[in-house]
Amino acid sequence: MTKIVETSYRVRREPLQTSFSTSLRSINELSVLEFHIKTDDGVEVFGEAVETPAITGDTTALIQSDFDLELRKALIDKEFEGAANFYRTHIAQVQATNSAKSAVDLALYELQAVVSGKSLKEILGCFVTQVKSDVTIPLSGISDIPTLLAARTEFSTFKIKLGSEDMKTRVNKIQLIRDIAGAEVGIRVDPNQAWSVDESIAFLEEIERLGLEIEYLEQPIAATNKIGLAQIRQKCSTKIMADEALHTIADLEVLHELNSVDLINIKLLKSGGITPALEIIARAKELKVDFSIGTMMEGDKSVLAAILIAGAHRADYCHDLDAPWWASNTRFRYAKSMVTI
Repeated sequence: MTKIVETSYRVRREPLQTSFSTSLRSINELSVLEFHIKTDDGVEVFGEAVETPAITGDTTALIQSDFDLELRKALIDKEFEGAANFYRTHIAQVQATNSAKSAVDLALYELQAVVSGKSLKEILGCFVTQVKSDVTIPLSGISDIPTLLAARTEFSTFKIKLGSEDMKTRVNKIQLIRDIAGAEVGIRVDPNQAWSVDESIAFLEEIERLGLEIEYLEQPIAATNKIGLAQIRQKCSTKIMADEALHTIADLEVLHELNSVDLINIKLLKSGGITPALEIIARAKELKVDFSIGTMMEGDKSVLAAILIAGAHRADYCHDLDAPWWASNTRFRYAKSMVTI
């Protein structure tokens, strides 16, 4: 029986090829935390996390503290009998950040792959070689839109970040994307909690009045205001997505009970790892709530897990998996809106 005997972590720096800006933050470099597990038979694997203080509240210092203390205690000298079982037995109840738990869970799935002699792709049940992804247009001036689109010709679905611009500018940005990219491209709008309920309704009413169709409006208001999402959805025909408001199955249950959303954005760092993310997916299917798989701006290994989950559970959908596109160095390549596994 395999036993975990040692844990460690390190931080690696990964520069981005261009700045990533939203209403919550702007970054030019990733600090990826690697969490390593070593077994008594010499196997060493690792998972990854990044800090997202504006989204999850998880800072590098908090994640490192969790690695050093509670999570290390939960792992050392424990017998390994499969990633999901180990997570539910030893990790789920630990008082630690979801980002730290996600890194640990990914390491456990990597360990399962080694122990079983299978690939992570096989373990997660992904049978496709490509998954479709959108690409983000960061918070920017309207004059920057043509250049940003020209740098993204390998994509046909765009997620545009909006913030505190006036209504005219917001609408003009959508119109300009339509004019340049054409009527067939997909447009998604993500204000990252920057708006009020009234602003969100006014924006959608104007977009709908002008016939500027968007696929969905993602988390326009504060994550805690789940009732507000329901109010927006009741007033407008455009689909509403929850992102920051959706971390756990309990969040999903509340959103569903309130009729707040058409779809949810599931991310490993928000949910606490692969195991809880798969549980959210299973429950969303039961409730008939549509879902997309997304990532933070994070490293290739954790993005791979998200891509494999997307391919296994919603291979026909365009997900939000463009994080590696921003990196200066990555294993992934994007072409015709597809990322190759």
